[in-house]
Amino acid sequence: MNRFSFVLLLSVILMSGCATMQQQDQSALLKPYYLGDTATASSVLETDYDRALPFLLDASMVRFSQGNFQEAYTLLNESEAEVKNDETESDVYAASKVLGEVLFNRELMNYKPRSSDTVLINMYKGVSLLALNDNDGARVEFNRTLDRQRRAVEKYKEEIKELREEAKEQKAKQRKEVAQRKKAKDKTPVLDLLRIQSVAKESVYQSMPEVNHWTGYGNFVNPYATYLSGLYFCTNGEMKSDYNKCNTMLKRVKGMVPKNSYLQLDTAMSRDFARGRKTSKYRKPTVWVIFENGLAPEVDELRLDIPLFLAGERAGVSMVSFAMPRLKTRDEALRYIQVKSGSKKYTSKELCNFDRVMQAEYKAHLTSTITKAVASTATKTFVQYLAQRSGGQLAGIATGLFTSVMTQADTRSWLSLPKNVQMMRVPKPKNNTLNIQAPNGAVLATVALPDTKYSIVHVRMPQAGSLPYVQTIPLGK
Repeated sequence: MNRFSFVLLLSVILMSGCATMQQQDQSALLKPYYLGDTATASSVLETDYDRALPFLLDASMVRFSQGNFQEAYTLLNESEAEVKNDETESDVYAASKVLGEVLFNRELMNYKPRSSDTVLINMYKGVSLLALNDNDGARVEFNRTLDRQRRAVEKYKEEIKELREEAKEQKAKQRKEVAQRKKAKDKTPVLDLLRIQSVAKESVYQSMPEVNHWTGYGNFVNPYATYLSGLYFCTNGEMKSDYNKCNTMLKRVKGMVPKNSYLQLDTAMSRDFARGRKTSKYRKPTVWVIFENGLAPEVDELRLDIPLFLAGERAGVSMVSFAMPRLKTRDEALRYIQVKSGSKKYTSKELCNFDRVMQAEYKAHLTSTITKAVASTATKTFVQYLAQRSGGQLAGIATGLFTSVMTQADTRSWLSLPKNVQMMRVPKPKNNTLNIQAPNGAVLATVALPDTKYSIVHVRMPQAGSLPYVQTIPLGK
């Protein structure tokens, strides 16, 4: 192994170690958070931690669940700034990052948030500002939440178009290289990348047949984000267009979650408000209980081996090992929660299944993910194959070590999100107090409500047996 190869390999190992350290920092923060151990989680945030995006997102959720909405907002703002840096980068820089993914590894690049992540950043910012009594700021964030979902659809269409154009260009490039080398009587082989990618796609779908059955809510819509945005415009409406927006949003969510009877009442409320009915029964004081339940999927690694194909060759000349991110579902904390308001008991019903949201986005981008993962590892394996042909066994071993270290899936993600979100719509009790109970009747919390007509009670329970985080949020004046 020459000096350059050694330095390159050492650099890669160090960069890979940085990504691992980031995930260890996340784990140190989230283990106590999952248990409801707010003091230990807070002590982690009082240290000089790495401000990588996945950690910032999880830190914001810790502070949000604790009711420290000012710090949650600050962390979410910092997270959004990182997202915007990624979105506004120049075409040249963006192209260099794609090249970096191919030559090196997605894990060594900055974390690229999912579209659903960016939607939730603005949603949680909006709710944080409501808790801080900044209704005007919340209005801006909920409008951005809705705009993020619209832009996610446009971005996906652009991605599909780019994939088709890249495949067309790769095919033309491959044919040109084969023709040029044939004309020059150059026997150096040409990588058949398109064939490798096609076989890789078949292999991934065979290894994960469940992907074929994944269904989301359509067009990258998150019912939770859409619902809270719509609810905001109903309870904080200043003009007819606000109520029309609320009615449109809540009807959309009702269509996605048709069996939720609370949503049916909310949709009826939005209809009355949009029609300007001053005496609507839905103008009575109301509490919305939001239950963020369990943990959303984490990202695991799937490793597969496929042949390394060369142009004009029927059989593969070597094997390509490539790594793919794979979603791994986690558990809910409780089947539901109950609320006692006066003499009546209410039971939470599902509003949004985050498994479905994340699975749908994963499925939509799967072809692109496979294409990049295989382009990366096939290119490096091809270099190893050429090194062995021209430089002998030692050169091949050196390149092989580099390839082995680089073949890793990016398993970073926003880990503190819920598995599902449930909700209840409850008349505000005269004593301004709600009792929140587990399915077995055990009291999880007794909540004193704010002196506002409308309010949200936010309940977060990451896992079974953990202490719940409960916060009250005024919803309007």
